[in-house]
Amino acid sequence: METGMTTHAHSPSWFGVAVSKLFIRVMFRQVQGWKRDVPSRAEGFVETASDGSKLEGAVLLANPAKAKGVVLLCHPFLKYGMHYFFENGIDQAFLEQGYHVVAFNFKGFGRSTIGGHAFADDVLSIARKIAREYPGLPIHLVGCSFGGYHLSHALARDASPFTSAVLDSVPVSVRSYFTRGPLRLAMRWISGSRLAVPTGTCAIDHSLKHVQHLPIAYFYGLSDRYIPEASVARLSLDCTSLHVVGFEACRHLENHKKHRDQYFQEIFAFFARAESHKPVVTA
Repeated sequence: METGMTTHAHSPSWFGVAVSKLFIRVMFRQVQGWKRDVPSRAEGFVETASDGSKLEGAVLLANPAKAKGVVLLCHPFLKYGMHYFFENGIDQAFLEQGYHVVAFNFKGFGRSTIGGHAFADDVLSIARKIAREYPGLPIHLVGCSFGGYHLSHALARDASPFTSAVLDSVPVSVRSYFTRGPLRLAMRWISGSRLAVPTGTCAIDHSLKHVQHLPIAYFYGLSDRYIPEASVARLSLDCTSLHVVGFEACRHLENHKKHRDQYFQEIFAFFARAESHKPVVTA
């Protein structure tokens, strides 16, 4: 599903691509170099993205004969990358409910290489792999912070592979997250320039308001300093079909830690509603 995004979202100039890639390399210095093998309970893979990036990932299978669907996990901006989900037992919660789990490292994290300039390409490339290998199963997205930010921009490019999306602890604007130092200045400049769409630094409502007919949930902590109430209110106005859930006394990325039962109850109920409204395509 192509949307009404501006042309430079898909075909930036060579200068824009060069600046974007340089920006990524500089920004990622703090997370590059940390590597860990996938857990023994998972099967590792390397997928070549549409931009040439080599994306490291892992698959964990529920009971294949009774699988309800596939959950694609998009990690936050931490050096641990996809291992954030394994360390916090998030993968296990989905497996226990009958969902296969696919996690991956965005370009620049772990062993994933930087072949292009848009993290949305990573999400869509992994989604295409899932659709090939598990045809007919619903695909649900769960993105935390950074991962949810770029998941949002991926949906504006193509939401058709997905049954639903859950955004957890996702700042509405990068300006809310990068508030100090040189990165603050760089983010303010790039997010207000013509490079904002191709680099995925524009606010998420810029993308989500173009996404039609896909159930999207937005989870945030009521004490998350990166997500002021005013930004949630604006997001809700721009994206009226958004399912918004606030978690009491939670700071950034604490929703699943402090309210684990409620967190997963909300997710699985949301998945069930989304699956009941979207027909499964047979292989």
